Amino acid sequence: MIFRYKTYLIGLLGAMGLFINPVAKSADCFLKNAPQTVYTATPVATYLLMVLAPEKLAGWNFPAPPQAKGIFPDSSFSKPVIGGWFGQGRTPNMENLVATKPQLIVNSGTTVNLEKQASLKQFGIPVCSLKLDRLEDYPTAIRQFGVWLGKPQRANTLADYTQKQIKWLSAQKHKLRTNNVPMKTVYYAETPSGLATECRGSIHSEVIPLSGAINSHLCPASSGKQNRFGRVNINFEQLLAYNPDAIITQDVTFYRQVYVDAKWQALKAVKNKQVFLVPQTPFRWIDRPPSFMRMIAAPWLMHKLYPDQIQWNDIRQTKEFFHLFFQVSLTDEQVQTILNGKTL
Repeated sequence: MIFRYKTYLIGLLGAMGLFINPVAKSADCFLKNAPQTVYTATPVATYLLMVLAPEKLAGWNFPAPPQAKGIFPDSSFSKPVIGGWFGQGRTPNMENLVATKPQLIVNSGTTVNLEKQASLKQFGIPVCSLKLDRLEDYPTAIRQFGVWLGKPQRANTLADYTQKQIKWLSAQKHKLRTNNVPMKTVYYAETPSGLATECRGSIHSEVIPLSGAINSHLCPASSGKQNRFGRVNINFEQLLAYNPDAIITQDVTFYRQVYVDAKWQALKAVKNKQVFLVPQTPFRWIDRPPSFMRMIAAPWLMHKLYPDQIQWNDIRQTKEFFHLFFQVSLTDEQVQTILNGKTL
C-alpha cells in the first residue's frame, strides 16, 4: 500500500514536470535557477520566507495567523494549508504539497525529525536545510536562504540588521555586568493557568538570557527538555519557591487574571507590577515558533527589566523593525497597539 502511494506521488510529480535535476551540494544546496514557488517545512522557515520573498510561498504549515492581516501581503492568506514537519508527530499532506508544484523545499532543524524530512528528496524536488535554532544562527541562515531565493541583496540587509541586534544585546549585557546590576529572574508563564513553562536552556525561552536575565525554571539534565520541545508543567508551590523578579507571558487569558487572582498576589513579580504580556503581532514574538522575532523581543524585554540602564525607544525601534522586515509603514498609534499585546 505504501509502495503504491509513493508510486502515485512520484508519477504525479513527473506529470507536473517537477522531476528536475538540481545542481546541488549537500553543504550549500546550489540550484540551477531561483525557484518561483517554495515550500517551507517548518513554521520558523515559513516566517523567514515571508520576510524574504512572500510571493514565493507555496502554502502554510498551519492557518495563517489572523493577527498578521495588514502586515503580511493580502495574497498570502489565500494560500493552502499544507502542514509541515515540526513539533511532535506532525506531518504535511503530501498530495496538497505536490499540488502546489514547489520548485524548492526548505526544512530546518528546529523541533523536527530530520530523518522524516529527508523522505522529501525521493520526490525529485531540491531539498535544502537551514539551521534556525538559536538567534545567533540567523545571520548566516538569512544570507543562505537569500541566495537560494535569488534575493541576496534583501537577505544581506536583513542579516546585517540581525547581526547588529545581536551585537547590541551583547553590549548591553556587558554594560549591566560592568555596572554590577543584579540579574533579574524571569518566569515564562504559558497556558491560561500560567503553570506551564520552559526549561532554562530551551530555544523556546532564549529571549530570557538574550535580555540579560535568568530563566527561573531549571530542569534536570535527565528530562531532555532543555533544548527543543520544552513546555513542562510545574506546581504553584514550586513557583512560590522561585519567587521571580518578573513574569512574561504570551497567553492573554492568563495575563488578564494574574493581577486579580489572590493566589498570585504572593509573588513579588505580581506585587511589583512586573508581569508583562509579550506582543504577538504579526505572530508571537518569543516562541511558538521561536523565530527571528526574538531579535525585537529581547531588547523589548531588556528595557522592561532594566529601564534605568537600557536605552531603548520601543516606538521608534519597532517601527524600524517592521518597516525593514515586513515592509510596512506603521503609525505610532499602531505600534503602541502592537506593543500592548493587541492586534491592528
